[in-house]
Amino acid sequence: MTSSSSTTATINAISRWLNYILAIPMIVVGILGATLTIFIFTRKSSFQRNPTIIYLLAGATMTAIHLPTVYLQSILVDGFGLGIFNTNNLACREHNYLLYVTTVVAISFPCWAAFDQYASTSRDANFRHRWSSIRVVRSAIIGTNLFWSIVYLPMLVYSGVENRTCILMNVTYRKFNDFLLTPLIYTIGPLTLITLFTRGILLNLNRTTVQSHRDHLTRQIRRMLIPQLILLAMSGIPFGLQNMYFNLTSNVVKSSLHRAIEHLCIQIIRLFYHFNFVFTFYIYLYMSSEVRKLFRRMTTKFSTMDSSIQEGMVMETCKVEDSTYI
Repeated sequence: MTSSSSTTATINAISRWLNYILAIPMIVVGILGATLTIFIFTRKSSFQRNPTIIYLLAGATMTAIHLPTVYLQSILVDGFGLGIFNTNNLACREHNYLLYVTTVVAISFPCWAAFDQYASTSRDANFRHRWSSIRVVRSAIIGTNLFWSIVYLPMLVYSGVENRTCILMNVTYRKFNDFLLTPLIYTIGPLTLITLFTRGILLNLNRTTVQSHRDHLTRQIRRMLIPQLILLAMSGIPFGLQNMYFNLTSNVVKSSLHRAIEHLCIQIIRLFYHFNFVFTFYIYLYMSSEVRKLFRRMTTKFSTMDSSIQEGMVMETCKVEDSTYI
């Protein structure tokens, strides 16, 4: 075996092991975190009435859908060599459609949450009451889901399997998606919105005299949101530009080593981007004392229930033993 072949085999093995030892545990941790986010955010009345929290709750719900239905499929293909969407046109169309819709919808809600924080800190009372409200939240959540579901309908038409790879078959739409839609949605859009809204929030906080905007819960929510927005902005740059690179180099003759390096880079970029889906609950838990308080209360409740169940089982066992002796 030549040195190049040995290096290629090593890089391919690293790509597979990234899926074995990182991606699979990340899916489990992410689903658990999304479930806990939903459970905790729906247990406190002040959370249920807060528009920003509702946006984050919608994001957690979409994460709970995305990780097992989309990300897991990608891991099974890249890590375990299973065919799934690389061997069946129908499965390919379903995968590409859900991949883009669930991902974009999930990353839209933190941007909506940033907008709500901007609106809720505005000095303009009319603007504040109009845009930071439960009615707007419901409309935004429904509208976001419908909008992106419609935008990505061409995925169901143009996706197909070629050389055991699920791709966009239509060259024109593929270029439109790679050079315009994906960079705009994953990189330029989030960076622009996050920068504008964060700057607006800081300016509003320096100017506002509305006392309710400085209460404990609002500060807690802002502390939860800002690290999530920073992570989204940072991870979106390589993730949004990778398709552009592959489109530009699609006609370049590449060695097996070159392809192996590219595949490893894809795995790393995808892992990094899915930090947005996996670690949001743990950011909330670390940054918010309110979330920690609810989490401790929940775990204490379940521990008490478990102890009661065990005591009941012991008592039933003792009764059975007593009746046996009699």
